[in-house]
This record gives sequence, structure tokens and C-alpha cells, in this order.
Amino acid sequence: MKQSLVFHKVETVPISKVHVWDEVEARKLNLEGIKELASSIKNEGLQNPPVVQKTKDGKYKLIAGQRRLEALKRIGSKNIPVLVVKHPYDDENAKAVSIIENLHRKQMNSSEMAEACDFLVKSMKSSKKAATALGISQQTLRSYSGFNSVPEKLQQLVPKVISRNEALQLYKIVPKVDDAVEIANRIRRYSPPAKKRYFEALALDPTAPHATIRRMANHFKEKQNIRIKLTKQQSKFFSKAATESSTEPNELATKIISQWLSRKGYK
Repeated sequence: MKQSLVFHKVETVPISKVHVWDEVEARKLNLEGIKELASSIKNEGLQNPPVVQKTKDGKYKLIAGQRRLEALKRIGSKNIPVLVVKHPYDDENAKAVSIIENLHRKQMNSSEMAEACDFLVKSMKSSKKAATALGISQQTLRSYSGFNSVPEKLQQLVPKVISRNEALQLYKIVPKVDDAVEIANRIRRYSPPAKKRYFEALALDPTAPHATIRRMANHFKEKQNIRIKLTKQQSKFFSKAATESSTEPNELATKIISQWLSRKGYK
């Protein structure tokens, strides 16, 4: 996606002429808080006009601000102040603006953010540029991208039952979604360190009963810090493996050593 300077001007236009473009319309509108937003706009006015692009037929394509548009419709507004893009966006640029605008307004859940990361990486052809545009680290971006592969049934447990990273890690270990959901609910009250130890134990034997996994996890409380020396080539492969699996290097090293010890009978 090419970066270009885009100028805007504020206009007041008939609300009936503002249309949601296909990509935005395809995404389910989060109605949570719309009533409160409508009340706020009615009492205090619209603080941030939606962003639109004028089309050849004299109408306006909404690029960012779907919730504000919906709120104004609910209070019966006939006209709407909008920021009109002078230099047209193509669809990819328009979707990127919509994604970034929604992110910074904290309206995107983990699933939506995962889709946003995937789209921006593809359109910008660079994970670094996509991460910068979203204001997140490349590691966080990789984590979101991986989350996009997690089944919806497990995604729905985030963040009330488990975190995004925990859902991703659990699905990698237990790909049967019903089993993964059952495990997530079993450990929902565990502390983050306890969940981490549980996942380490689960990775060694994903089919073991819950009680067995808990006993194994308790053994991980006593840990020893060790230094591992790798050749330049080994270090390169190790970093690549950590990146591709969206796993922290220390966590990956622990997993490799734990699995080796388990195979040797040291459980």
C-alpha cells in the first residue's frame, strides 16, 4: 500500500447520501455502546466527523466512522458533518484507514484485530510497516495473526476465560476445539504463571487426564536457569522456529528440553 498525503475538508451532507462500502458492511457492526454514543452526540455534538470519499454518482462512501453514522441515524439526524477525502483512496487504502481508525478508538476485539493484522501485512507487503501503522510491536502482530487461525468457539473465550495468547497456545497443543474449550474452562481461575506451567505440562502429553497434567505442572515450579550455546547457524534456525511458532525463545527452549527429558523417561 503506497503512503500518500491525503487532504480533507469538512462538509455537511445529507445522511441518506452516506453509504457503507462493501468491506465495512461485511463486518458485523458492534452495537455495544451505540445508545450511549447517540446520547453523547445528541447532548454534546459530534466531536469527530466520519471520514468519507465522494463517489462519481454524487454520494459518499464511508471509510471510517460506522458507529458514529449509526448513532446519528438513531437520533434522527438528517444531515451529517463529514471529512471528505480530496485525493481518493483505493479500496485497500480505504480499508486500512478504517482498520487503524477503529483500532485507535478501541472498538476492535481480538478476532477483528487478527483479521486487521493479516490484511495490513498483505496490503503493505511488510509486517514491520503493518505493525508501525497499528502502533504495535512485530511480535504482537505475529501473535494476532496466529490468533486468526483459532476456531471461533475458542476465540469466544477471550478475554473472559483465557487471554489471546493462551487461546493460541492451547489450540496449538490441543487442536480438537471441544477438548481445548473444556481445558480452558478448567484452568480459567489459574494465575498466569500457573497456566503457563499447565501448558508446558500439557504439551508433553496432550491426552493425559487433567489431574496428571496438574501434577506434572507442579514439578515445573522448581526451575533452573541454564545458558545454552548455539552455533551461528543453529541460532538462526532457532530464531526462525520461534518466529514461525509465535513463541518466545525462552519458552521454546524450555519446551524442547522438557520434551527431550520426557522421551528419556525423566518425568
